[in-house]
Amino acid sequence: MQRKPKLRELTVTCSDGSSDTYVGLNPDTDPADKVQAFVNCFRNAAYYASSLCLDLPPKLILAQWGGESGWATGSYQKTNQNWANLVYTNPNNPPGNEGPGVGGWAKFCGRNKHAYGYGNFFDKDINPIYSELIDYLVWCQIKGVTPSEYTCARFIADAGYGGPDHDAYYNNLVAWMDTLCNLSDFC
Repeated sequence: MQRKPKLRELTVTCSDGSSDTYVGLNPDTDPADKVQAFVNCFRNAAYYASSLCLDLPPKLILAQWGGESGWATGSYQKTNQNWANLVYTNPNNPPGNEGPGVGGWAKFCGRNKHAYGYGNFFDKDINPIYSELIDYLVWCQIKGVTPSEYTCARFIADAGYGGPDHDAYYNNLVAWMDTLCNLSDFC
């Protein structure tokens, strides 16, 4: 029987009294097991974030979270429960954060609070630099078409999410999506 890779998960009580799932570091060293364990742990959270963000493709969300966190091997990401490296701006940005965490990143209580923060992060009223992404996602909903993860990745990169080298960050997003599809059962 094949082993199903798994990350350690712990139910915690958040500062607002709700409960969430605190996720530990990924113990897997085999690349395929590492990516699959990440998918097993974060799949539902990515779908939740997608539902909050006008159906931003879950493939892109999982790939970005995985790539940014080293597929849940980064200690800052674990400590902050911030798998997408969302920068702390203020108590309301990113939404649902619990304040500044280690390294200047926002801190979240757990996986679902992070998904909530990520899913609302691109809101035009919160972060207007992502207005082209949101306009595209709204257009897709109006037309009844599935958003392209590559078009969305381009909008995210061009808005500066990964820093000033937009092409390099876009290429990272594409590579992370390829890794996700090649080393897990997600795609």
